[in-house]
Amino acid sequence: MLWTLLLTGGAAYALYYTLLPDPEKVLQVYSQPGKWYWLKFQLIRFLIARKQSKTANETDKVDDLMNTEFGGAGFRSIENLESKHTFPADKESPAEAVFFDASNKDGYYFTIGTAQRKDNIINLFSLLRIPGKGTFMAPEMLWNTNVESTTSSTEWATKSGWRVKNIEPMKKWSISYDGNMVRATGRRVFTTVGPESEENLKGMEQIPATIDFTWTNFGDHYDFDRSISPTAIAHSLAKERWSRELFQKLKDSHQAHYEQFGFIEGSFTIGGEKTENVRMTSMRDHTITAYRNWSDLRRYIMMIYHLDDGTCIHTSLISMPETVFTQLEFGYVVTPDGKTHAVDRIHLNLADVGEVKGEFPQHFNYSFEAGALKYDVKITIIETVSLKLGEKLETYIDENMVTVETGNGLKGRGFIEAEYRIAPY
Repeated sequence: MLWTLLLTGGAAYALYYTLLPDPEKVLQVYSQPGKWYWLKFQLIRFLIARKQSKTANETDKVDDLMNTEFGGAGFRSIENLESKHTFPADKESPAEAVFFDASNKDGYYFTIGTAQRKDNIINLFSLLRIPGKGTFMAPEMLWNTNVESTTSSTEWATKSGWRVKNIEPMKKWSISYDGNMVRATGRRVFTTVGPESEENLKGMEQIPATIDFTWTNFGDHYDFDRSISPTAIAHSLAKERWSRELFQKLKDSHQAHYEQFGFIEGSFTIGGEKTENVRMTSMRDHTITAYRNWSDLRRYIMMIYHLDDGTCIHTSLISMPETVFTQLEFGYVVTPDGKTHAVDRIHLNLADVGEVKGEFPQHFNYSFEAGALKYDVKITIIETVSLKLGEKLETYIDENMVTVETGNGLKGRGFIEAEYRIAPY
């Protein structure tokens, strides 16, 4: 009799638990852990860790970097990773992007993004902050960041004068410019998709500029497929409602992506005044993909900075609700000895930081964990420059130049890049 009651009660509770609804999405966008969260979390974490443990070697099939899957399916040489690749003829929206940002305690900030697209188009943005003189940006950022590129198979180069090229795989890159820049226009909130009016260029002083920078590495590159924390991905995916369609979208939207911290050194001339021997701590990345559509991204916050003791940090939150993740979190830490640690959890929600366009906070705090390492960080924005981005200019980003301070008093600086989809938001 007792066993019958226990079994009946257990079955009733199991049925009740199964029928419980999942929590409502925060702001009708961001998923919350549901009743099966822990089971899904443990399963995904196990599968990802198992796949990452099967390290590819030189006898394996060579990975097709334009058609990859999470974890990688074959050998990836650094020479192939660092090369510029040919786009598949049957793909509509392939992309190959290289990006750099850099800063130092003297107050210099620099960033450049060059994403090669089909039909000799590059998605371009760049800015340079010079302490005591101001912040300057590529003129294209005023109205249309889709610019004409050269047909080079080795460089990311625009006809307006930008050239980015790998010199030695995972060790050295060159960044140069010979053209004009304009004074940065600060933070803007964009409300319409498409190019801004070319009238924005009228009245803006075109300032002659040259840049000659060399990037060199600090430590190894961080391949997100091979090194990303299974805990972070499992947490991000376990919150979502699973379906065959979700996992197909996860596969279709995958990109080969890696990053590496280092240093930018060199000189520049703005308006005839030359500055030499500038040295900044820098992060660079490289994305290789058969598909990139900026409108898939509703919001993101990428926090990339370095501390005065030599620690380098990247932590990011990305929301692409119609694709897979309503909030994906990931990142890594490079310690002063050059060792890399994957970030397991980021304690910050997109819903709580700058959800309303144009109201990104000038100050905010967050914390994160990377294995045994734990950080509490305070962010302070000192300047913002906004620009539209994407083939259809359907999103915009705020490039926020920031200072940071950790809970144990270490100070640093870097960039917080905040993205918003214009419409539908």
